[in-house]
Amino acid sequence: MSATAEQYFPLVVPATSLLLGLALLAGWRSLRDHRYLLWLAGGYICTAFPLAAQILMDNARMATWSVLTGAMYCAGSWATAQGFALRSGGRVSGPAALAISLITLLALFCFSRLDDVLGARIVFLNLGMGLLLALALPVLFDSEQPDTLFERLLRRTYLLLVAYAILRPLLAWLLAGWFTSSGLPRSGLWLWMLAFNLLLNLWLLFLLLGGLAQQLMGELRHERNHDSLTQLLNRRAFFEIANHRLQHDPARPWALLACDVDHFKQVNDTWGHAAGDNVLRQVGVLLQQMTRPDDLVARFGGEEFVLLVHCHDLPTAARIAERIRVGLSQMHCSPAKQSITASFGVTMVATAQDLESALERADLAVYQAKHEGRNRLILSPSQDGTDCMLPDQQATP
Repeated sequence: MSATAEQYFPLVVPATSLLLGLALLAGWRSLRDHRYLLWLAGGYICTAFPLAAQILMDNARMATWSVLTGAMYCAGSWATAQGFALRSGGRVSGPAALAISLITLLALFCFSRLDDVLGARIVFLNLGMGLLLALALPVLFDSEQPDTLFERLLRRTYLLLVAYAILRPLLAWLLAGWFTSSGLPRSGLWLWMLAFNLLLNLWLLFLLLGGLAQQLMGELRHERNHDSLTQLLNRRAFFEIANHRLQHDPARPWALLACDVDHFKQVNDTWGHAAGDNVLRQVGVLLQQMTRPDDLVARFGGEEFVLLVHCHDLPTAARIAERIRVGLSQMHCSPAKQSITASFGVTMVATAQDLESALERADLAVYQAKHEGRNRLILSPSQDGTDCMLPDQQATP
């Protein structure tokens, strides 16, 4: 390889960093809610330019431009730390980052303009970059992100990146006497460290994008399975999950509760659809509060809600429905502060094959409750054909 090729070949590393930054920037333009992508793009781009400049400079020119390149390195490290902190739901300390950056730049000025000491510049610059990156560690390891394999690997890789930045000058001094080298940017150890830095950043970006893809898939799955207004399960997701539970745990007894808000059309006609939407949201919140985490609560459309609850028999299911009915009647979420009432149909579900039939029975029971005056619950006929009905609206809790 010629001297010119040897000089310019390391530019692959900053060029790759620049391309990665531009890719993250393009990702942010499509996913504006993920602001951390913009910060991470800035981190990659800000470090690409000073790295390319140092590759093309000799040690004398590096000393001349050390403060400017150091400022760009600090900005890149600060942006990277801020990006990972934002991704984890927090922020890095601005005053701490500013103080570290100013101390680093002051040291670079002293050991380039007042006294040209290459080793000191290397130590202070890498220590400053490492400390800036370390500002995100408390947020990263106290993240609210799901504890997935991608997240665990991402945290450990970021910790390795911080440790590598801090220990890099020590390793260079021990292995090759970097501090006295006259051709630092073209030394063999420099090239090996550039290669390792590139691989580490590629691996970090792979984990980052893998976690992002996993998060986006989770968001899409949530949108597919949940009603956008109430955030309850929609009809399709309800049937998928209910069928799965009934098929894989057939011995567990379940009850189906159908609930229909009374006179809901009057709310829309009188107060507008915004008020009606608020009523539906409040009803959804109450249904989730009054059921257990393993019960299913779904909005089937309009003012119709369906619940699949674990209980041993129909009287128990009736008590659950009655408790919910009373809770709804005590809500005052319409503009006129009027109480909200609902009619209930309750039946037991024997098997997955019985689910459709159970829903029909519950719907018929709701229709009967509406016909008999609303604000009541009615139990559907049991599986053996005997009637099990509460003619007056209350079942004893």
